[in-house]
Amino acid sequence: MIIDKSSKYTRDVQKLIKSNSLSLVKIEACEKLFEEDYKHISLRYHQIKCKKDKNRYSISIPNTQYRILATVIDNIAYFRTLLNHKSYDRINKNC
Repeated sequence: MIIDKSSKYTRDVQKLIKSNSLSLVKIEACEKLFEEDYKHISLRYHQIKCKKDKNRYSISIPNTQYRILATVIDNIAYFRTLLNHKSYDRINKNC
């Protein structure tokens, strides 16, 4: 699958690396695994029921509390944001 990263996603990555909450190695490993095999069990890749975005998916970064929210259309995954589980629940609550 092809990955297209939004500017918000890139800012989120930089912010988490700067605060030492998450390492660049883990993020890049997750992205590479997603490109090679997006159905890998450790990614816990699944669709989110959302009225606003019918193509919204969640990707877990293995062994962390962080999730990537993506919009998948055809064979392109548009990475929208990277956030922790608490923020993830808040964003998807009234989706």
